[in-house]
Amino acid sequence: MESTLRGKLLGFRQIAQEKLAHVFYSIPSEKDLIIEQSLIKPLEHVCGASWLRKKGIDKIFKFDPKNPPPKRKQFVYFIDSSLLTFKSVLDQIGGYQSQTSSLMEPDIRNKQYHVLVFPSVLASFEALLEEEGLHGIVELYNFQWDFLLLDDSILSLELPTVFANVFVRHDTTLLGSIAQSMRIFNLVMGKLPLIFSIGENAEKVLQMVQRIETGVGKSVPNSVTPVEKEPEFAAMLIIDRDRDYPACLLTPVVYSGLLLEIQTLHSGSLVVDGDTNKIKSGKLAILQQDSEPQAATKQEVAALRMSGAQDAIYLEHKYRHFSEVISLLSAQAKTLGLEGKAYSREMKLSEMKDYVTNKLPKVAAAKKELFKHLRLCETIVEEIGGTFEKHQMIEESILTNTNRKQIMNYIMELLSSDAHRYNTLRLICLYHVTIGLTAEDMTRLMTGYLNAFGHGHLTVFHQLYLAKLFPDTTTLTKGKILSQISIPTLKSPFQLEANKLKQLPTDTIEATGGTTTPTTEAVGLVGGASGGVTPKAGAKACPSYVFNGNYIPLVAQLTNMIFGASSFDNLNSKLGHLERLKVSGRALNGVPEPRTIKELAASSHKAALNQLLPFKEKTMFVFVVGGLTYAEIAACHLLERTSGAKIVLCSDQIIAGHDLIQSVVHC
Repeated sequence: MESTLRGKLLGFRQIAQEKLAHVFYSIPSEKDLIIEQSLIKPLEHVCGASWLRKKGIDKIFKFDPKNPPPKRKQFVYFIDSSLLTFKSVLDQIGGYQSQTSSLMEPDIRNKQYHVLVFPSVLASFEALLEEEGLHGIVELYNFQWDFLLLDDSILSLELPTVFANVFVRHDTTLLGSIAQSMRIFNLVMGKLPLIFSIGENAEKVLQMVQRIETGVGKSVPNSVTPVEKEPEFAAMLIIDRDRDYPACLLTPVVYSGLLLEIQTLHSGSLVVDGDTNKIKSGKLAILQQDSEPQAATKQEVAALRMSGAQDAIYLEHKYRHFSEVISLLSAQAKTLGLEGKAYSREMKLSEMKDYVTNKLPKVAAAKKELFKHLRLCETIVEEIGGTFEKHQMIEESILTNTNRKQIMNYIMELLSSDAHRYNTLRLICLYHVTIGLTAEDMTRLMTGYLNAFGHGHLTVFHQLYLAKLFPDTTTLTKGKILSQISIPTLKSPFQLEANKLKQLPTDTIEATGGTTTPTTEAVGLVGGASGGVTPKAGAKACPSYVFNGNYIPLVAQLTNMIFGASSFDNLNSKLGHLERLKVSGRALNGVPEPRTIKELAASSHKAALNQLLPFKEKTMFVFVVGGLTYAEIAACHLLERTSGAKIVLCSDQIIAGHDLIQSVVHC
């Protein structure tokens, strides 16, 4: 089953190649490709330069609005669905057209300009084409690569603007692109018997998939109904990002998660740049003046592929606690150093030749890869390590609704002495979604942030409100504010819900006085806790280890509970209280709309559902609308190892909390 599933996951690449080849074959003779820079990395997962040349592409240029390439033959532009980018493309084409003789009529049968739009052509593109007088001269095409396999069991649609568009602007256009990809998923993997959805956007995607499949069936009259193939997964879980903000806003302790805290990820490729990182770029310039003179030499920029198939060191350490990774990498560096000194003058000539030809290049390549990881670890320690342990304690206090005064003092101290444009907002948003801000706290935090970064950022708080990350600030009347801001209570609504799902191990222990769930101590990034110890071995048995034992991501906990259900009645006793969790799928073909677990437990479908549980094979496909984090991936990976399950995770993009807040700020 494992090899079959792996082959089908790789099959998505072949489907993308076929779709791209179909476009290129429809354009006769040779052509040049002009590609937008942000699409280069994802396209590398679909095809290479040699493949493109076999399909008639002669030269490949990077799109630059100010410096158009020389016009030689047909141009194929590959851009995203941004109207501003499309306008820049049309300006270039207009410039080429003005250079040709005005006496020559354009031959609309052999168009010289073709624009490939990812993921789809918008209606506004056609209108702009007419306004620019280029209708009939430029041909538009849709292209979507669907699922890109970034690493083992990790897929991405690489749609970087989904969160900003869907959750902030409430523009659901991109949900249609997700639905199209989910339809391809059904064709490849088979329709799943059970689909669990939580969140209104997740439900919209499933409704769109159903409408697309129904429409395709109606468009082919007298077609034979295909035999439904056996599905590769027992169930699917599709969830909105706003259903579990803490899993994105908390600071992870796993190596892969911390890599995204300091550097930017582009389609599975991480930039390794010693001169700049997310922490430096987000801080006020005045706070970085002391460190500027130290940066005397310019370090080269390299890339790290966050894929176990591409990087053996990353494969070994990606889901480990960071404190373990440092010691293990140090040991590897010492081993490679000894291997590099293995050369001896006492060697025979044949031994010297073998060493120089075979061993030395391998040692040099291994050192180069190890150096990348050591540079990244050094950056993590320098930028995060100093305040990491205190920051973890504050996050734990926020999750357990304790020490409110200490939390506020810590955030205000950050705003006055170590303000970060995105990470400080991230902590404020975590405070709001878990505890709830009082009117006084909201005013203090807004004032502190605006004093640090300027009052031009006032609109940021409204954008955060639209994403449900901050209270409404549009009408700052006392009655309006008090009606939406929570009064301090012993347990917040978030905690009550999270405790029902057993997502807060530390809170559960404090409440019961027991040790029902393995947890970790407050472990620092280097050298462990105050006693200098590393994370306890027992802690790794709980998915909460990704947040130092403080929190279990919702996707991991729901998946674990679904796998652990012995019957549908048993599942109802565990998750029946979740009114937002809906169930649909092939096993419920007679049900027109997704229904809650409690409703199905009282319906005639209960007998059929009881036959599906427990699953014969624990296989789950998880999709997060709005971005997936490496902390969630690591938690599910632990669940795989401890339960013998197979979990494939997918989203529109792999993100960190910094990226989520940044997308809101620049929305």
